[in-house]
Amino acid sequence: MNALPQIAAAGAGRMGQGIAQVFAYAGYEVSLIDLKPRPDTETVPFANNALMQIEKNLRFLASLDVFPEDKIPPIMARIHFQAEPEADQALSQADFIFEGVPEVLKIKESALGRISQANEQAVIASTTSTMLVTQLADFVHNPARFLNAHWLNPAYLIPLVEVSPDPATARE
Repeated sequence: MNALPQIAAAGAGRMGQGIAQVFAYAGYEVSLIDLKPRPDTETVPFANNALMQIEKNLRFLASLDVFPEDKIPPIMARIHFQAEPEADQALSQADFIFEGVPEVLKIKESALGRISQANEQAVIASTTSTMLVTQLADFVHNPARFLNAHWLNPAYLIPLVEVSPDPATARE
């Protein structure tokens, strides 16, 4: 049994890919979850593109001698792409969920509602850079487990995360 917490990056765009890469590099199993419904004909190309971008980023870092190139396959093996139909199952297994959908209030509301319904125990963090945590906390069931953890882009390269709790966020 893996003693490390399970991580989910909900939203498989640039931010989600960067977060998945960071945690996989650190040794965590990560679900990179696409929350956007797509036709079957688009799902596989989207997944392949997302994983190829992460591998490209890792190859770039290896070329700078950040780590040896032979570490790329094990890092990539820790990232598990989940298409939208499997999203709720993947979310339900996560201990920490980083929401990284586009900066549109209605999209954030839908994503955070879905995430908090799929998993009532996980810590949920939004990666927003433009919305207040107090505005988003209302979309989460049990906001005591919600905060903003804004990663700077590219998340895999810039080691800074701004953390903003909501007044309801539990100290733990």
